[in-house]
Amino acid sequence: MAVASARSLLPSSSPLLPLPPQPLPGVERMLVHGGSTGTRSLREIGEEEDDDDGRGKTYVAVGKDFKGGKANIQWAARKLQPQPQQSDVKKLVLLHVHQPADRIMSGFCKVPAKQLEEKELRAYRKIEKDDMNKLLDQYLSYCRAFPKVQAELLVIEKNSVANGIVELIDQHRITKLVIGTSSFSAKRQVPKSKVSAIVHQQAKPYCQILYICKEALACTREANQFAEKADSPRSSSRGSLSDQPEFPPRSASFPSWYSGLLGSPDQQSLPPRSNSVSYSSSRYLENGVENKPPTRQHSVDVAPNGCSPNSSHHSNGVSSPTLTDLDTVDGSSSAPVSISSSEEHQHSLVSYTVLNGNLYGLPSWTHLFFTERTTTEFRSNLNDLQVEANIQNDMFEQWQQVRNELERSRKEATEGRQRAERELFEASKMFRARENSLCKEKIEVEERLTREKAHLEKEHLQIYSELQKANEQRVELERKLMHVNSLIEELQHVQGELQREKDNAVKQAEKMHQINCNNVLCSTGAVALTEFSYTEIKEATNNFDESKRIGHGGCGSVYKGFLCHTTVAIKKFNREGITGEKEFDDEVETLGRMRHPNLVTLIGVCREAKALVYEFLPNGSLEDRLQCKHQTDPLSWRMRIRIAADICTALIFLHSNKPKGIAHGDLKPDNVLLGDNFVGKLGDFGISRQLNLTNTTITPYHRTSQIKGTLGYMDPGYIASGELTAQYDVYSFGVVLLRLLTGKSPLGLPSEVEAALNNEMLQEIIDASAGEWPPEYTKKLAILALRCCRYDRKERPDLAKEAWDVLQAMLNCPDNRSETPSFFICPMTQEIMRDPHIAADGFTYEGEAIKDWLQRGHKMSPMTYLSFTHHELIPNNALRFAIQEWKKKPQL
Repeated sequence: MAVASARSLLPSSSPLLPLPPQPLPGVERMLVHGGSTGTRSLREIGEEEDDDDGRGKTYVAVGKDFKGGKANIQWAARKLQPQPQQSDVKKLVLLHVHQPADRIMSGFCKVPAKQLEEKELRAYRKIEKDDMNKLLDQYLSYCRAFPKVQAELLVIEKNSVANGIVELIDQHRITKLVIGTSSFSAKRQVPKSKVSAIVHQQAKPYCQILYICKEALACTREANQFAEKADSPRSSSRGSLSDQPEFPPRSASFPSWYSGLLGSPDQQSLPPRSNSVSYSSSRYLENGVENKPPTRQHSVDVAPNGCSPNSSHHSNGVSSPTLTDLDTVDGSSSAPVSISSSEEHQHSLVSYTVLNGNLYGLPSWTHLFFTERTTTEFRSNLNDLQVEANIQNDMFEQWQQVRNELERSRKEATEGRQRAERELFEASKMFRARENSLCKEKIEVEERLTREKAHLEKEHLQIYSELQKANEQRVELERKLMHVNSLIEELQHVQGELQREKDNAVKQAEKMHQINCNNVLCSTGAVALTEFSYTEIKEATNNFDESKRIGHGGCGSVYKGFLCHTTVAIKKFNREGITGEKEFDDEVETLGRMRHPNLVTLIGVCREAKALVYEFLPNGSLEDRLQCKHQTDPLSWRMRIRIAADICTALIFLHSNKPKGIAHGDLKPDNVLLGDNFVGKLGDFGISRQLNLTNTTITPYHRTSQIKGTLGYMDPGYIASGELTAQYDVYSFGVVLLRLLTGKSPLGLPSEVEAALNNEMLQEIIDASAGEWPPEYTKKLAILALRCCRYDRKERPDLAKEAWDVLQAMLNCPDNRSETPSFFICPMTQEIMRDPHIAADGFTYEGEAIKDWLQRGHKMSPMTYLSFTHHELIPNNALRFAIQEWKKKPQL
């Protein structure tokens, strides 16, 4: 048998590994080209629109003032460039607003036009139009004086010149307008005249307005092309991600470098497994020796490439026939033994057969007869052949080892190929999974970009609509502001008229007072009081209507009235409260003599009604503020100290009055009225008395048998002796101080405060609604009040020296409001603001105070008493920062 080539053992081709991971170009292009390519610039959109009738012409506003109109025409004819389509011809359109007069001269005065008869009104209107036509003819004639100037007329009839110009700009889409102005702001570059200012604000943005002042260009409002195109539909930018290239198809080819892992096609193949071993039972027979048992017979074929198995081998000149050429002898079949070997392209074939003692080594066509003579020679040749067969057997064993090694190598190669195929399968599986993942990510990115784009477009539209609303609100607020300014001017004018009327009324009242014999005259240096009639008092109080009554006491009632264009407080005494005409005159004389900032001012009297007319104090009484009636805010501790100082000043003034001191006799919070800025003023002198000094006494006093006053505020010594002195007011002043400090009822209050002071529990009874009292102030104030409330009058302090010194020291403290800028003080709490807020009335308040005011249901401003337009509060950050900086500075 021949040995086959070893190349056939290996496969001709091997599976390839997957490609290394490459970047995904589709995703990258999607991110780069994800934006829209269909958008255009505003300029490109604007170029598509056609010009309207208002373009290409210059409009010049002319009015009734021919001189001003000439200046506008002259400037426009000389300065403006002509139309490019009409060479050097300048086309001007004279714009005029005819404003019919609303008041027409009739006789010696002007009357409203609607009051005239229709015939007269038509005649007057015709005269107006004729005058207008003459004026316009003059303008046209003046335009003809300029060469290469064509003039037209555009007239409209309107009650407002500015509104007429704005309407013409809107109707004719005027893009260039020349208008005169009497003055302009060089800093802001805007006109100041009324008509020009309105046109500047309300004209369409696409109109360019040139303002002429004194035959020269003052300022210009340029046209806004964006606003002109704002109403035109704009093509939205539409970007699509669908045009992005998809992922390229996967290639089935792999790089050539990978195929080397398993072998190249031209690799030598292993030889085919071809071997055969046969055994034959034959033995040499010499001289008719019979057959013996069979012996082993080998047949090995080795056929390398390029060699033929039929190559012959000659020994001793005898050719050895091939195995197939041997014949059988005596009809017996023989099993041939064929040994083949290969050594460096040398091939031989030896075949021999021993059959029944006969040797046949040649084919049938060769007649070779063995004889005894040739037997010995044949045997020697046979030995040589045997040696050669042994060599062939050794070579066979070596070849068998090589074949086993090749078989093992083939198995290893097969396993490597299978392992490579598995790895290739896993790699392709991972590649497909990665590809699917990237496809999903691409879809998600496209969807997210689409959503974000839609969201951004929605936000853009929302912001644009909000911007339009803000612009509309701004225009509306500007219009309201102009209206408010006009109202302020009107109110100022009305205020001036009322002030003049008031001054005239006061002068007339003074003249009448000098003539009236019933005027009440005080002593030397006294003030003349106006005598009012009973009718005037009734009209002022609406016949003493209960709704006008603002107070009630033992001596009478107090009404709110209106006399001589002024709000006043009218106190009407009960008939039984005044014992006689002399007592009433004495009280009027006493009150009319006194004028002090901390005393209620007496304006006049009415003898017939037994009434006194005082100034009206809007903030009510101290008692009302301590009890927070009508939902009023509590007084701060600084305000309470200042009110106490005001009361002390008023008492010092009364007690030091010349020639006789005056004791009030009924000092209590009800009789302390609060004016503007909560200034305390002492009132209700119904039981006040002059203090007389006798030869037997050192202290002035007034003795009475009728004890009058209010429990809790009355001096115990006065109740026991009936003597009214200045120390009576000192005791009442001490009780008022304790009420300002604690806010409690006056009955038993001195004993309660003294016990708390001795037990060091004063802070527990302090009125917390007044804010955080300084501990040193509360102690000093409590000690001063208890000294004023001592039973022994001699132990009570002097108001002008001791009491005033204590209060003045508190007023002059660095944290006092007197050294604070007024705009740092809340008008409601009278304290320095910590969180200032601006309300709808324009005033700045403490945030908590104004919020509490609104939460209580108040709809009117606490300052102007006008209804709020809205309840929105705006933080005043600038003022808050200023207050914080001011607090950081050292106080003197």
